[in-house]
Amino acid sequence: MQERQHADRVVVVTGPVGAGKSTIAAALSDLLGHAEIPHGMIDVDYVRWCYPAPADDRFHAKLGRRNTAAVAANYRAAGARVIVLADVVEDMGQRGAYEAAIPDAEVSIVRLRVPLDVIARRLRARMAQDSAESLEWHLRRAPELEAIMDERGIGDLVVDAGERGPAAIAGEIAQKLGLIPS
Repeated sequence: MQERQHADRVVVVTGPVGAGKSTIAAALSDLLGHAEIPHGMIDVDYVRWCYPAPADDRFHAKLGRRNTAAVAANYRAAGARVIVLADVVEDMGQRGAYEAAIPDAEVSIVRLRVPLDVIARRLRARMAQDSAESLEWHLRRAPELEAIMDERGIGDLVVDAGERGPAAIAGEIAQKLGLIPS
């Protein structure tokens, strides 16, 4: 029997800035590792972190898609069956970009719902050493993204994250998506 050379699942963890996407994706990766499920994790912010960004693509989305595809291909070649992504999803049409980057995999978009006051507190703590301008941008962007995600119905699965710990949230996601054996 030939070994499968593709991921079976792609789990995109999304939410506004400060929602905990990277933290929850890492916790989900830990959970999958403990269950001995071959997987890879990509924080899409890091694979599109490049300056300068083109005027028509201020968040370097195109670069992020190319790099995500390359990293995912390497993970798949190493045997990954699940790819966990942390990314901001503003339109459910982005599913097609994930499907193109990681073909032959079922894509699930998981949205973290976190109260805006909790997000603001997290951003202030996380960005205490950053410029006031950067903090203000993030504090404005979080409710903007939350409104976009609400309006556009972002998320195949919406998880109320709030003040719960990362392991509990990751466990709920894994259970609801059937990622780990019962």
